[in-house]
Amino acid sequence: MQHTPPPAPLYQRVFGVIYQRIRLGGYPAGEALPTEDRLVAEFSVSKATIRKAVDELIARGLVFRRQGKGTFVYGDAEEKIGSVFRGSLLDLISGTPRMPLHDVGVEIGVRFPASVRATLGTDRETGNVIWNRRTAGGTVFVYSTHYLAPQIEHFARDPRLRTNGLLTVLHSDGVAMEGAEQRVSAQLADTEVARHLETELGAPVLFSQRILSSVDGPIDVLHSWYRGDLYEWRSRLDIRSDGGVVMVPEES
Repeated sequence: MQHTPPPAPLYQRVFGVIYQRIRLGGYPAGEALPTEDRLVAEFSVSKATIRKAVDELIARGLVFRRQGKGTFVYGDAEEKIGSVFRGSLLDLISGTPRMPLHDVGVEIGVRFPASVRATLGTDRETGNVIWNRRTAGGTVFVYSTHYLAPQIEHFARDPRLRTNGLLTVLHSDGVAMEGAEQRVSAQLADTEVARHLETELGAPVLFSQRILSSVDGPIDVLHSWYRGDLYEWRSRLDIRSDGGVVMVPEES
């Protein structure tokens, strides 16, 4: 069933557009933002909404006000926003385990979403969860949650997870893994995801679900959220002799 999430608060959407323009160089360092009246006209919102969006930019240290002169972009604004991960979706997914771990957590007896229980083929409503956050360029970039099937839930207490990913631990212990199925889609950050990714409620994120299976069926459902503002899909296009194009993923 299709689900349409509610929109983010209006000021956050305005903030997100201006934030993006700063990141992409639309508002270069040292230059002034458009006047309040111009922003009101462009976004068709109230002055209070524009002020709240700009206040958020100021709180992030991206812009500053000069009395009587306007609001200007700081010289180090792009550095404060953080670096961007560039590559294909394959680069993104395969490169995640190599990103530095920011923190790891374990939760015991967590209520699993109905879709996860159905995928794992379990009637139990609760189970064990492993979550972690990884960084790119020193900024939290991805938040991941593993929902463990009953047959591997004891791995949630494995101390090796502090330094290694779940796949590495399972492989080291001889768990026979048959393969995985993965899908990627666009989402808006809810309160939990926004908190873990240190971004705004309703911010654009890439959502990935991976279902890991053993010979006996699914054993792990991994949900990962990536900050959309810090990811840039990149690929090379080769021109064929007939004028068509062939997409060639860039080498990592």
